Amino acid sequence: MKKTILILFLFISKSIFSQNGYESWDKTYTLSNAEKIIQAEVDYAKEVEKENPKGRYYIAMEKFRFLAEFTGRERAITDETLSSMKRVFKMKTGSSKILNNLVSKEFEFNIGSSKIWMPMQNPLIEAFKNEVKVNSKVLLYALFTNEHKFKGGIINTFLISEFLTDWD
Repeated sequence: MKKTILILFLFISKSIFSQNGYESWDKTYTLSNAEKIIQAEVDYAKEVEKENPKGRYYIAMEKFRFLAEFTGRERAITDETLSSMKRVFKMKTGSSKILNNLVSKEFEFNIGSSKIWMPMQNPLIEAFKNEVKVNSKVLLYALFTNEHKFKGGIINTFLISEFLTDWD
């Protein structure tokens, strides 16, 4: 009996300690290049607007993870960004209430040759400020929302859901 318990304990311990805690996140958030995601959306919007000059409304919501370099800058989330995310959430999930009091600030990151402002979930902000140094790279887990407006133009947003300062 003791031998069975010991073997069971070792098996459970091995599976618990061999996981990095982010394996399920890694399966859900596709490893990507944020700059390429945005460029693909810009290119797609141009094609749509070329085909239909009056514009066409569409939205997207996907989960990605990618490396970014923190510039050290932060600001209050813009009304345009929050409103766009709420419209996308409403259409994709049926409700935008989850965003109420969830986001209040955006942080600026360098991604390739672009500077991108990204909102961050409020519960992460204090840890992010304590752990991430200016000009350092960080692995971001983000919910990407995209809104192509009726009269043209797009709003691309990466809502930061988690981050890692140490990764493989």
